Amino acid sequence: MKSYKNINDPQRSFVAPFVDKHSRKNEFFSHINKYVNWEPITSKLKKIYTKGLTDRGAKAYSPLLLFKMHLISEWYQLSDTQTEAMVYDSISALRFCGLTIEDSVPGHSTLSRFKKELLEHGALHSLEKDFEAQLKLKNLEILPGKGRIDARISVV
Repeated sequence: MKSYKNINDPQRSFVAPFVDKHSRKNEFFSHINKYVNWEPITSKLKKIYTKGLTDRGAKAYSPLLLFKMHLISEWYQLSDTQTEAMVYDSISALRFCGLTIEDSVPGHSTLSRFKKELLEHGALHSLEKDFEAQLKLKNLEILPGKGRIDARISVV
């Protein structure tokens, strides 16, 4: 069976320890990874989102990576395009998604197609509920934040 791209790459760059050091300041994402058992969610995702599980074609992104990006978009009220940009820009979000600084981030269209497929299977809401149930067992909940608004230069 073929693996997903950007997953468990044993070759980390020389900058990885420095990236890890600088991303420890934002503990939100690391706390989530500490409190959530991703295995049951991953198992459910793989039954629905089967891209990348055959030996044919290019490697696909992990469904867990895409689901984590979806969660980021929900928590920060971001569009798929803004979510892609946030994961590129935020070291802690990048690490939360299981990516290194050298990895490519799934594009907004990939994220959009992923969510559409989960919605068509009636699974997106169920997966979100599974995630929330794990937090609730630990008496935790996530309160949504505000999305970042890009600064722009305007001609006056």
